[in-house]
Amino acid sequence: MIFQYPPAIIFMLVAGTISALLTWVGWRNRAQPISQPFILLMAAETIWIFGYSLELMSTQLSTVILLNNIMYPAISTVPVAWLFIVLCYTGRERYLTRRTVPLFFIIPALVWFLVLTNPYHYLYYTGFHTETVSGSVIWIYEHGPLFWIHIAYCYILALVTLVLAAGRLFVSTELYRRQTILLVCAGCIPAACNMAYVFGLSPFPDYDLTPLAFLFAGIILAVGIIRYQLFSAVPVAYSLVFSTTRDGVIVTNGQYSVIDLNPAAEQITGRSSHNAIGLSIADVFPGLASIQAEPVPDGRERRIESTVLQNGRPMCYDILVTPMDENGTGAAGYLCLFRDISDRKQAELAITQANKKIGLLTSITSHDLSNQILSLSIYLELSRELCTDPVQNGYLDRQEMAIDAMREQIAFTREYQQLGTETPVWQHVGAVINRAKNHVDLRTVMLTSCTGSLEVYADPMLEKVFYNLFDNVIKYGGAGISSITISTHPSGDDQIIVIEDDGIGIASEDKSRLFERGFGKNTGLGLYLSKEILDITAIVIHEAGEPGRGARFECRVPCGKFRYNDSGQ
Repeated sequence: MIFQYPPAIIFMLVAGTISALLTWVGWRNRAQPISQPFILLMAAETIWIFGYSLELMSTQLSTVILLNNIMYPAISTVPVAWLFIVLCYTGRERYLTRRTVPLFFIIPALVWFLVLTNPYHYLYYTGFHTETVSGSVIWIYEHGPLFWIHIAYCYILALVTLVLAAGRLFVSTELYRRQTILLVCAGCIPAACNMAYVFGLSPFPDYDLTPLAFLFAGIILAVGIIRYQLFSAVPVAYSLVFSTTRDGVIVTNGQYSVIDLNPAAEQITGRSSHNAIGLSIADVFPGLASIQAEPVPDGRERRIESTVLQNGRPMCYDILVTPMDENGTGAAGYLCLFRDISDRKQAELAITQANKKIGLLTSITSHDLSNQILSLSIYLELSRELCTDPVQNGYLDRQEMAIDAMREQIAFTREYQQLGTETPVWQHVGAVINRAKNHVDLRTVMLTSCTGSLEVYADPMLEKVFYNLFDNVIKYGGAGISSITISTHPSGDDQIIVIEDDGIGIASEDKSRLFERGFGKNTGLGLYLSKEILDITAIVIHEAGEPGRGARFECRVPCGKFRYNDSGQ
């Protein structure tokens, strides 16, 4: 075998080396679905490029034909591998199964058989001749009819691949559009070079520059892999997701004219896409007329609830209107996402009705029990007037204590049923304290409040919290108590409200159970109710005083649940 070294050989070897490196890159990323056909493509290109390099170095026809026969399966695999990559990239990998993939290689296998048997029919290559280029001998193939049939098949395959890839330009985000452009360019450059060689349009007609073109395609793909995450950011099949999602989706332009809607939105609006596209969003779905009257603020989402009749049944939808900018979608407009919340609304209505019935039942029961307790108290007083036995008087005292406990239980039930029935509101702490202290007999105890303009977001029953704390201080603070002080101070991002006194304080063994229901010297319901009221807006209360030096209740108000408002008094 006689070797020669034409000038183009160095470029071919560089291109082959890059293809081999890209094969290795694909292998390292083989966990990604698109990497498998990419590995196939790069491996086939590497065999083609190195095989053609050896072919250019050889001067003997027998060696050239042998090398051509070896590398031809790789040549036939390249367009198929490109198709596989685009199918995966555009979300159509469902067409690539163990049963379908072998079908794509039937024609390449048949072509290889025709190339191998060409000496018996000369229908693929009709002959060979040599030309001398820059002192090197180049063997030229004379193409037969079967070659042109194969070339037509390859070009049709390349055209289908190009159309599928280019389709992503109109439905992808900016990142995916750049990926798609790179993928299309990487496929077009070798295809154009091959067409120029086959039809004699190349400036170097004696050289097949198709393998060399893969050098540039490889560089483009390398940029896609490194810069635009070609493997790790494969776009989702937009059309499949858009058409199968259960939520309704309407896309409008900047003037609120409908430009697209999915089948779920067609069912919600009662309009087909053919009739809806081009109409105003208010005409397609009247519940969204308000977004035209009051446009969505720049860059902000807007949420709307709307009820429509469908098949005679009221359906409630939570609609999220999201502005779309050019960086995200390619055209300014709005995305309207419809979520069916009919079942949730029915559940909320059922709960509301059940709560009303429970509240009514509790109110009636409390009223009837209060009447019975009043009657029992009257009879108890009459019995006390007639009783002279000290032992029986003791029994009557215990009965009266039991009646008082029942009254407090009824009062607690009446208050507890109101808990959480109203939406939390912003409340000026100083004003709440003033209202609470007016309902407590402070006697000689001095109450000092230093809360300034602090407001907290809490249940409307917040006044009851301070009332219970003041009432407990008066009842259990001891005879020497003389002052109650309310102050505030920051703690990180939170705000602490402190209620402290100079009484006897809380025993250490009682602190852990202080807010449990039923714990305490009386009914043990006041502090439990206070904790429940504060829990609604995540305000945490605990006792941090020292026994013998007074009680100290600290209410930790989390960030976002307090503010300062000088006009709130």
